[in-house]
Amino acid sequence: MAATDGEARGLRLLDRDAYRRWSQKRDLLAALLIAIRVAFHAALLTAGTHLFAHGHVWAALLVLIPHFLTWSFLGWAGIGHELFHRSVFTARWPNVVLFRLCSILTWSNYGYFAVTHPQHHRTPLGANDLEASPQERLSWLGTLALLTVDVPAIWRRVRVLALNAAGTIPKGRFATLFAPGSREAVQLKNGARAVFAGQALILVVSLVLGGPYLAAAICLAPFCLTFPNRTLAALQHFNLSADEVRGQYEASTRTVVLDPITAFFYADMHYHLEHHQFPSIPHYNLRAVHKAFRRQGAHRHIEYGYRSGLKLLARGGFFTAGQMPRPSHRRER
Repeated sequence: MAATDGEARGLRLLDRDAYRRWSQKRDLLAALLIAIRVAFHAALLTAGTHLFAHGHVWAALLVLIPHFLTWSFLGWAGIGHELFHRSVFTARWPNVVLFRLCSILTWSNYGYFAVTHPQHHRTPLGANDLEASPQERLSWLGTLALLTVDVPAIWRRVRVLALNAAGTIPKGRFATLFAPGSREAVQLKNGARAVFAGQALILVVSLVLGGPYLAAAICLAPFCLTFPNRTLAALQHFNLSADEVRGQYEASTRTVVLDPITAFFYADMHYHLEHHQFPSIPHYNLRAVHKAFRRQGAHRHIEYGYRSGLKLLARGGFFTAGQMPRPSHRRER
């Protein structure tokens, strides 16, 4: 198995036998983990639909809380991201099909991510990284939206998808990646149209099977109670700086040690330095890589626990509209 540039540099932290062992995909385990996700959401949606149909409205709404809290982890800050890297299953097609399905379920244009994410991996927080921003921050109103229903995000997402579906190319820095008539521009347009077509199909089927409750529970889920997903995604690169050496990600990337349940829904993306260093290693093997990195003292930026990560975001001004402090290079604990 050929190592990427980053993986080749990462082998200074990991012996080649361990790299080959942990790079092996386990299809049965991967299928089981996907099945658990499907069963979890199917059980909640079935219970909620039943309760709503029998007049137990408040109980039906309470059932939606764990469903909403975890649905956004199907997207690009979660299992959808791992599927994009085609590192979950041995065969290519289940990774591609499920990545696109997860993108549609979260109202996300997979044609866009397929172009921007490789750029992010080459130089995180560098000049060509159009995906991550170390200076990202939220207003108090924006934070409230993440804790409830993010109506502005619904408007932004639908608007951008509509423009892309109509063939409108992004302006500014994004224009260099999606030149008119290019393969990337076609991917962007087709991806947006697929999201609309997929969501329309989901809406019709949901209305037939469970009425407006089920339709809203699925179609609106990517925009409801997204605070955990958004903050974990922010922690990956928040208040950090670009790496001086390409293929070394200690300066730009942060690992957050999480509890097993959160780690499951996040698809082990909290081992983010480990992932950037070895993107071809399946997410379910990253814990072993993390242990090896800890023994080597590889982490420059690491947080222990989600609460610790939230405190870091708060100290850095993530939840305010004020000016962010300069990136810190201290070793975080």
